[in-house]
Amino acid sequence: MNRSEILRRGLSVAGIGQSELSRLTGVPQSKVSRYATGRLEPSEPTLDRLMAGLGLQVSFDLAPILMERTKLRDWLLHRAISRKLSAGLGETDWERMRRNLDQVRAHTQGQPHERNLDRWQRIIDSRDLRALRHVLLDPSTDGIEMREVSPMSGFLTDDERLKVLAQVRR
Repeated sequence: MNRSEILRRGLSVAGIGQSELSRLTGVPQSKVSRYATGRLEPSEPTLDRLMAGLGLQVSFDLAPILMERTKLRDWLLHRAISRKLSAGLGETDWERMRRNLDQVRAHTQGQPHERNLDRWQRIIDSRDLRALRHVLLDPSTDGIEMREVSPMSGFLTDDERLKVLAQVRR
């Protein structure tokens, strides 16, 4: 949610119009309108000022994503691979993924696996490191399903794998 969306929600919750908020805060009504419609995004200090005028504050709550043990193990392993990728990927790494993907494809059938194998193929063919990192770290059901047919075998040493697996308690 961006700051303009937060402002719109705040106006609705407080039941105050843009003109009244302008009078309360001294922010010109034309700017309040542009902020509320998303044509201009307020800075954090401006948003704080506007929200104070509404009698509201913005807060965020961070909480760990809960996953069953096997999905957590898989996510942690792929996170360790993502960490290793910070050194970059060479052509041999992309080729390893392609060979691994071919092996996974040979032993996999049904949906959503076949669709996800095609998605892996597009990531590898386009050498899209950003999309690769997203899939490796995505805790959503989509990310979990993508990692079920992951071509990332062999990117961690046995010692690295065991170290990661030791983090997950039984």
